Amino acid sequence: MQKKNEPKKPLNPEERLQASVARDVKIRQLEEHQKIQSNSVATAKWEEALCLKDELAAKKRLEEQTSVDSRLMKTINKATRRARLEELYKFDEIRYEEELSALGLAFRRDRS
Repeated sequence: MQKKNEPKKPLNPEERLQASVARDVKIRQLEEHQKIQSNSVATAKWEEALCLKDELAAKKRLEEQTSVDSRLMKTINKATRRARLEELYKFDEIRYEEELSALGLAFRRDRS
């Protein structure tokens, strides 16, 4: 066992070569690990961006569909109101004519 103050024993050339090779192998393993990690990070960023893009596209489609549905409902409501008003006016006209006819003030129309 060596003491703290005692200098290290010089390594023979074979041991230095083995230590250098072991260091090179360790560095190569660390570089490979770093490369794998960087690929994983890039893949995660790509997937996150893709999910965000998909969510935005779905939201846009929903907004467009809502807009189309809203326009169609307005058109349907207008047509329904118009038909009901025409029916009401026709009913009121017939009732008014009947009232006038009962008083002898109107003539009968032919409705087709």
